[in-house]
Amino acid sequence: MRIALICEVYLPKVDGVVGRTLNLIRHLQAAGDEVLVCCPAVPESRESPVPLAECRSFPCISYPDYHIGVPGPELVRRLREFAPDVVHFINPLAFGFAVCLQLRRVAFQSPLVFSFHTQYGEFVRTYPGLSWLSGILWHLMRAFHNTADVNLTVSQTMLEDLQRRGFERMQLWPPAVDSQKFSPALRDPHMRSRLAGNRPVQLLLLTVSRLAAEKNVGFLTEVLDRVPDGQLAVVGDGPERDALERRFAGRLATFPGCLTGNQLSQAYASADVFVYASETETMGNVILEAMAAGLPTVAAAAGGVCSLVQHGHTGFLFTPGRADEAAGYVRQLLENAELRQRMSAAARADACHRSWCSAVDAVRSSYRQACRIHRQHSELRPLSWLAVLISRLLILGFSLCTWRRTAVPRSITVQRIDAGVGQLPGPAAPRLTADVQPAEHANEPCSV
Repeated sequence: MRIALICEVYLPKVDGVVGRTLNLIRHLQAAGDEVLVCCPAVPESRESPVPLAECRSFPCISYPDYHIGVPGPELVRRLREFAPDVVHFINPLAFGFAVCLQLRRVAFQSPLVFSFHTQYGEFVRTYPGLSWLSGILWHLMRAFHNTADVNLTVSQTMLEDLQRRGFERMQLWPPAVDSQKFSPALRDPHMRSRLAGNRPVQLLLLTVSRLAAEKNVGFLTEVLDRVPDGQLAVVGDGPERDALERRFAGRLATFPGCLTGNQLSQAYASADVFVYASETETMGNVILEAMAAGLPTVAAAAGGVCSLVQHGHTGFLFTPGRADEAAGYVRQLLENAELRQRMSAAARADACHRSWCSAVDAVRSSYRQACRIHRQHSELRPLSWLAVLISRLLILGFSLCTWRRTAVPRSITVQRIDAGVGQLPGPAAPRLTADVQPAEHANEPCSV
């Protein structure tokens, strides 16, 4: 098959969604599929395992490393040349919806798959003054997703929630993890010392997260206050880091920053218990990585996390907002070595059954089903004028916050990603060049 991936975010940024995208690409290639990634341009150089079709973009004011792409006729031309069997929109928002509108405008015919990875409608509730946007974003997401032939999401809990919210033609993209990359065998005393701030530590707690308001990392201060001997390493970076370091001051907590590749794998393996406070996860990639490394997990019983953690078997789920309950579970694990070891083994065994090979097989099956549905229902599904208006206002709102632009580079290096920091293992592939036209009028405001 020929698969066009419309990516809201792509390399060099590496987060849960990008990591999932790279694993999808690697296994699609292994199955003999051709892949084209359509994404916003970024100022940094980047290497991709597949050709890119980049669009001019501008940085989001609240997340400068998140660039919002503005598709134009060149993207449509590239897609027509590529002639995809399926167009897969991965975690679409401003850019993805703009691409969707562009393709509808020119009556571009192809089976469409949308995959839902982020609860944007819940994220805004965590920011002061933005909770009123929640219903609007949920309406927008549902309207665009329901134009697809197949919709995917990454946990059974989230699938059922989306069905209740009116999302149609839902299927599961099964959770997956590389159980060789994340393994207890990678435990490292030097990494453990680094996580502990070079202090002697008997038992070490770990959380891995983007440090942003929606991740609720600050809640863990309330847990630490109830676990006097608890020492926590907060791995990650983001806009809330300075505020969180101030909030954790005076407690046994370290902020090693963003770790990737082998260092991240060692960090998981070198801790004893994984704690996670986010209440808005569609799945929780970091939880699955921690489980693969043999860590019992204490996490909020919310969203897709409930599909991963088996309460009392691979970890504990606490009632969201209940720091006393969370601390009680942490104390049980810190004080009971036998319980900790039993849950560690169970978590590792569970994660080892969630392979990328089987997950991508399921996605390819969904692609084939999308093709069948499209043959039976090839006309465009309706999209309300309100959803179109909201999507255009969304891009306009972002663009009014900044006038900087990212020009599209003339060529992109394409190569198989090798094992290493923030990258995926895979056999070497020839280096190719995908020529991309430079952005025109790079300093002009966006059209929406």
